[in-house]
Amino acid sequence: MTFVSKKNTGSAQLKLFEGPAPVVETWQPVRDDFNFCRLAMFVASDHRADRFRDIKQSYEVTLDGKKFSAVWEVRHDPQLGLLGSFDRDVWLGIMELIGELSEDGRLPTPEIVNLGSSKGFLKKIGKPQNGKYICMLQDSLRRFVRTVCLSERAFNCPTSGGYLHLLENLTLVTAVGFKGEPDGQGGLNKSTWIRLSEYVRRNLDSGYIALIDVKYVRGLSGEIAKQLYPFLSYRFWLAAQKGRDHYISDWQDLRDYLAAHGWESVARARDRMKSAVNELISKQYLHPDSHWSGDNFVFKMGDKFLDELRTRINAKEQYSLWIRNSTAVKQLSLLPGTPPQQISKVGPEEDREAVLSRQAIKVALFGQKPDLDLLSRYGWTSEDVSSLAKSMKTTSIK
Repeated sequence: MTFVSKKNTGSAQLKLFEGPAPVVETWQPVRDDFNFCRLAMFVASDHRADRFRDIKQSYEVTLDGKKFSAVWEVRHDPQLGLLGSFDRDVWLGIMELIGELSEDGRLPTPEIVNLGSSKGFLKKIGKPQNGKYICMLQDSLRRFVRTVCLSERAFNCPTSGGYLHLLENLTLVTAVGFKGEPDGQGGLNKSTWIRLSEYVRRNLDSGYIALIDVKYVRGLSGEIAKQLYPFLSYRFWLAAQKGRDHYISDWQDLRDYLAAHGWESVARARDRMKSAVNELISKQYLHPDSHWSGDNFVFKMGDKFLDELRTRINAKEQYSLWIRNSTAVKQLSLLPGTPPQQISKVGPEEDREAVLSRQAIKVALFGQKPDLDLLSRYGWTSEDVSSLAKSMKTTSIK
């Protein structure tokens, strides 16, 4: 797999222009560092065989027209192991809190993030609030401090010059204090807190972010499916910039990113992927036409991803606050024409506006033909799709 620099397409964002008022949606976007959609950080497993080993990814990165070898290593703690599926849920909860404290990017990301009580934080991330999970949470926070990452042109921090060749250890969290324990100043901590890594803070502040639908992720049951969501969210986003409705991944790239056991061959990869793909198809993040093609898997965008794209287009004012410093970045700019008419919802899961905008996105961005039967069922015509599609176009901001 080849990643490209932020100067090219590595952090493609939406630029939203004046248009109709934002549409209220049910998704719950969390701002997360783009690097953790690109790089393996969490193991899609809680098995000891997966947790007590190291992760290593090697690939080529193109920077300013030149190719370099990039290496990313995550080294496990001898006692606590690697970050796993529970830790990923904790991390999303931390990102939620940061979003609240920074007003979704309108204020600087705090260095110290107070998590409150253990029970309160566990409730926030949808976990039981008993003694077992309190211990799991404390171990998780310790693991964030102790898990060491090493990068050679893999971790991207645009405000520090791009891909970092670190001569220091990189961790997501640099310190943690637990509620009720000494605070080092003669008192006790009033709440559990963490100190966020400087590089992660810089990326959140500079807009080098991915928007993760935390409500959707928490609704997934399979660990591989949960891990695939950010992997696909980032890569679908880049594919959309290039007018593609799919992303093709080699099985070895999936093996390295998911970092779980049982991927020693493409045959085993097919077996391990089956339930995750079926769940993502049933939850509409993947299109049913997604399939294996030799050693590669062809991921096709489902309606859920198109809805996320549609929501970003509609939520002009809200989204513009999440994305800052977007100059000199290749962007997908959707220029609305006349405001769309007000349309009432048809049912709890589908509405007429969603059908129209999905079809228009497919026509405008991916060159597909509209589904006339589907449109007619919701009272739309091909002319309606053509009109909306003409208002959408891709452009590059120099």
